[in-house]
Amino acid sequence: MSVSDEPAPVLLLDRPTTTIVLAEYDAVREALFNKDLSRSFDKRTYAEGNVRDGVVSIVHGATHRARRRVENAEFRADRLRLYERELFPAVLDEMLDRLIDDPHVDLFELGELLSVVLAARRAGLDHDGSVEQLRTLVRYVDAFSQASAILDAKDPETVRATARQAWADFEREFVRPSWERRRPAVERFLRGELPEDELPHDILTVLLVHRADPRLELEDDGRIVSEVGTYLQGGTHTSSQTLINTLDLLFPRLAAEPGLRARVVADRLFAQRCVHETLRLRPTTPKIKRRAEADTTVSGTPIPRDALVVLDVATANRDPRLFGADAEEFDPDRPLADDVPRWGLSFGAGPHQCPGRSVAGGFPVPPDFNPDADHVYGLVALMVQGVVRRGVRPDAGRAAVRDTRTERYTRWSQYPVVFDTPGDAATPA
Repeated sequence: MSVSDEPAPVLLLDRPTTTIVLAEYDAVREALFNKDLSRSFDKRTYAEGNVRDGVVSIVHGATHRARRRVENAEFRADRLRLYERELFPAVLDEMLDRLIDDPHVDLFELGELLSVVLAARRAGLDHDGSVEQLRTLVRYVDAFSQASAILDAKDPETVRATARQAWADFEREFVRPSWERRRPAVERFLRGELPEDELPHDILTVLLVHRADPRLELEDDGRIVSEVGTYLQGGTHTSSQTLINTLDLLFPRLAAEPGLRARVVADRLFAQRCVHETLRLRPTTPKIKRRAEADTTVSGTPIPRDALVVLDVATANRDPRLFGADAEEFDPDRPLADDVPRWGLSFGAGPHQCPGRSVAGGFPVPPDFNPDADHVYGLVALMVQGVVRRGVRPDAGRAAVRDTRTERYTRWSQYPVVFDTPGDAATPA
């Protein structure tokens, strides 16, 4: 069934039998690796008629492993370095020149437009590069983001209806044309007439090439549409929200420490640490949810089958045993043990760890703060440097607005800023 078809009736089935909350760092981490805890929730939300049914971030077990295996090729280190060192710097400066045409800007919109350019390329969605088409993609991202947070939505039925229509329009306007452009090359490759390195490097192409593999469960066209949209959403929404939260935490220090702005601009590893510290304090998903597929135990806590398990990442990331007595504070230079991720558990862990972690956040920061030549800093660090270099500061005349459509309190819907120097030189290396 295509996502544009009329959905089947939705029945109330498989509600959780109980809810168990885990907030201690080691327990949360253990739960993320527990094979009996899945992201496949009640049938009303994630099976019957749901627009995200079967996407890689939801499926569990063999299908998830098979799909991640083929999709992970788009996140190889050489591809990450290509995006970070060649593709994104040119896009970043060109887009900033186009979008900062007024000193007063909404950082929320700016961040999404910056992020969606390369997210669309990695997903395999062709566009003409105009701001109008990028804004259209961003509108779809917003609808998909609400669908991805449906377990925390305050009005899930409205979210479901809006997202379903968005998927249908997205398929017609972007996925189908991109699919048809790739079809001849994919067919030639499958006949052995085209070498693999001449194929487009994107998620849509990978899915079309491997579609016949039954382990991936891609027979349904709608599943391919949803999978591509999931990568577009994940690569856009999370990066833009992290950009806003990083600057929101940096602004008080930039105002109080005269030399800090120059440090952010000149020191990319410091900018990356700012991003990681922000992710620790303000995870995009503060509470990760899992469903127990079988009776299990986590850190001595018995968990019965069909229980809803809430993993309180925001609390776990503030564990003073790991992050110090000032774990509640924003300190990009904080000392940590070598085996403690600077972002805490905000990217998840185990089989469902965020596949775009290295895209947005880069490689782990070396304990001695001396990266090698192959280090990847992450695209959000480049965005932070780009806007800080242009003199960004909060707009004193307009208040920032939180996104209150879900319980994920780290999200914004508006963040007005002012740029003191809208046009500037290229971003430093």
